[in-house]
Amino acid sequence: MPPPLASSSHRGEEAGVALHIRNTELPGNDESRTFLGRDHGGVPVSFFVQASPPGHGPGPHTHPYAEVFVLHEGSGEFLAGEETIEATGGSVVVVPPGEVHGFTASPGGTLRMTCLHLHDRMITEWVEPRS
Repeated sequence: MPPPLASSSHRGEEAGVALHIRNTELPGNDESRTFLGRDHGGVPVSFFVQASPPGHGPGPHTHPYAEVFVLHEGSGEFLAGEETIEATGGSVVVVPPGEVHGFTASPGGTLRMTCLHLHDRMITEWVEPRS
């Protein structure tokens, strides 16, 4: 039988050790929790576990890497460059590196999703909203 996963007290500094981190152990709050790969043995991905109430979401910003939104439940309006995308649970939205983007949770329920940053840390440049 394989050994059990490491507990959250083990941060993966040893090569080949699996991590098991509960969502509630990640920094943040009930709306947004953050995993930074560099803080967990240099994993080359970071992410938000997001539960955005209607009307909530970040303003326009960019990253020097792609961002992948995996929508689990609810719906939202995504700005991606010049496009506006209406996406619902079960969808994936991919924004290329350098593209101005943001999202707002739609009325009617919480938007639950995982926002993947393809880097060991999050690098964000905030931009002014379009007029």
